[in-house]
Amino acid sequence: MAKNDEKLKKQADSERFTKKQLVCSERYCNQSDLLCALLEDGTRYTRSEADEIMNRFMKGKVKVC
Repeated sequence: MAKNDEKLKKQADSERFTKKQLVCSERYCNQSDLLCALLEDGTRYTRSEADEIMNRFMKGKVKVC
């Protein structure tokens, strides 16, 4: 059973989605504005790539002028 769950996770992680699909998805409904700002139009992302982009942004340093 564990192998089946792992296989499904890898399959879901390898699927690529457009910016619009990710922004409109239920999974990212609370981060849709952030995704709109960070992701590029015309590029396809996996869920893990989108998560990583958001995490890097959230952990980034604030520049003081």
